[in-house]
Amino acid sequence: MSIRIHYPYILLLAVVLAGCKGNEDKTEQTPTAAAVPAQIVAQGRVEPMARITSIGCQTGGIIRKIYVAAGDSVRKGQALMEINHDYEDALLQQAQARYATQGAEIDNVTAQLKAARIKSDNLRTRLQRIKNMYAQNAETKQNMDNAQAELDQSLADIDRYNAMLVSAHKTTEQSQADINVVKAQIAQKTVLAPADGVVLNMDLTEGAGVSPDRPLFDFAPASPLTVLCEVDELYFDKVKMGQKAYIRNQGMSERLAESEVIFLSPYIKKKSLFSDDSSNMEDRRVREVRLQVKGNAKLLFNSRVEVVISI
Repeated sequence: MSIRIHYPYILLLAVVLAGCKGNEDKTEQTPTAAAVPAQIVAQGRVEPMARITSIGCQTGGIIRKIYVAAGDSVRKGQALMEINHDYEDALLQQAQARYATQGAEIDNVTAQLKAARIKSDNLRTRLQRIKNMYAQNAETKQNMDNAQAELDQSLADIDRYNAMLVSAHKTTEQSQADINVVKAQIAQKTVLAPADGVVLNMDLTEGAGVSPDRPLFDFAPASPLTVLCEVDELYFDKVKMGQKAYIRNQGMSERLAESEVIFLSPYIKKKSLFSDDSSNMEDRRVREVRLQVKGNAKLLFNSRVEVVISI
């Protein structure tokens, strides 16, 4: 049996295969440009620029009076809450009584010192007169010695009263220091607003006990409204200062407010803002970005929103 080879067909097949290979090489060598999005969408949290802080007390005790409620606007230094300080009040009265007693003692010693100085002046004059008379043989040496002894005793009394006065002043200073300490302790019983701002929550009641190691309530200092968000590592170099953005509710399209990038974190970290979301299993790195909200948008502190950044 003989095999007939049709050379024209073989040549045609070789040309077709060569053309396919050439097209394949061209496809592999043609680079594809990576798509750059016009916007970046990131999840964020609404908070004041000065950050929400927890307010605590410097000392423990029983709440005597609560002066504010959740949502109240307060001024710096305004009393928010007072803890019972009956014991400290008693200590203050005691210290003030000691101070008053020492004041009376100072007055008494001062009067005695004044009298001793007058007496010594008189005794000095008398001694000089006796000396003059003794020089003229008109007075005895015994009387002159007695006058000298009386003057010396008077001068010793002055020294003693001066020492008593110094001691009384020192005791008074100590009593004043005791008063200042007790007043400071009483001042610690009043919780003051650290700045102008808003009391965010107040779950305490009068008569409840508090301790210095536990926060009492949350406080938002008066400052511009911001949104802190985390941008995925794919877009680290796409976010710039001053870029415009708008804020919307998660999964919605309606714009709640306009904003602008005012801070870019100088380092990269793992996701943290919403780490409590158990469904988020990605292990990606993020960069913190803060945006300042424009206008008078009514956004709730700590609410989750989406930020759409124009790049």
